[in-house]
Amino acid sequence: MSQIYTVTGTMTDQHTVSLDKSLPIADGKVRVTIETLNEQPRRSLNDVLDEIHQRQQAHGHRPPTAQEVDDYLRCERNSWE
Repeated sequence: MSQIYTVTGTMTDQHTVSLDKSLPIADGKVRVTIETLNEQPRRSLNDVLDEIHQRQQAHGHRPPTAQEVDDYLRCERNSWE
């Protein structure tokens, strides 16, 4: 009868898993199932938006002014008629 052990580990390269604890297993064949663990904490919406704005600013993005937005909306609405 086979035993099932659940232990976490870290991929050290594409072929090697370093286990977080030893297993009571002698040499022999085993079956390995890999499940990735998302260990990054969830970020708030404000944190994500701040990061996006910082990256846009770093690339030279300039958001439209209020007047430019108003002009765009006025032209768009006028095109509906």
